[in-house]
Amino acid sequence: MYRVGQESRFMPSARYYNDSLIAVFENEYPQPDFKSQQELQRYSDLFSKTVKRKSVRLNYNISKNFDTNRFISLFLFSLPTQYIEESMDFAWELTHETDTILGLPCRKAMTDYGGRRYHAWFTLAVPINDGPYVFQGLPGLILKVTDEQGWYTFTVKQIITDKTERFWKPEFINKFAQKIDRKTFVDKMLRQKNDPPPIPGVLNFSEEDRLRLKERYAKRFDLLIEQY
Repeated sequence: MYRVGQESRFMPSARYYNDSLIAVFENEYPQPDFKSQQELQRYSDLFSKTVKRKSVRLNYNISKNFDTNRFISLFLFSLPTQYIEESMDFAWELTHETDTILGLPCRKAMTDYGGRRYHAWFTLAVPINDGPYVFQGLPGLILKVTDEQGWYTFTVKQIITDKTERFWKPEFINKFAQKIDRKTFVDKMLRQKNDPPPIPGVLNFSEEDRLRLKERYAKRFDLLIEQY
């Protein structure tokens, strides 16, 4: 999770690393106005040869805007990129249960989202209204969130408060991104997992390629996508 001003972004560290490499590549090799599929393929080949990306197992990309009190979640398997936008209003129920995480005293709260019940532990020792995934809205930083079934758990491993120079895309989505509703988002995710289409810009996408993608997606059950 990274935060600058009134915006917080939750994404895999590998994607953050990859975005940094992509920014360097695009600065050195600005994307041309493609006149043919062959030109697109040559540019894609150059990208693949130049940019050595890390593997991204969990592909959650969420931006929380504390000025508008809304968050955006990206569907990354489309061109242009598609996304859903939802309110950050969560009905939290505070409990008297406590715990200690990272040496900090925490209190438990509960809420519902996407058809599931979540338990969260937050600490008043870090008075920041934020937390993992889509969650926020408590009087302290959320250090752990788990759903009631125990399928998903987010736990903060480290808190960095020192000023550091880090890559930060000014725009989380570009002007071509398309907003979709949650049902459409879920249906697209399910189709992506069960029958992956060819990767845009890749020629000669084989059935073996499709099966490899399907196997990879099956191992990474996407959080909440089947709830709407």
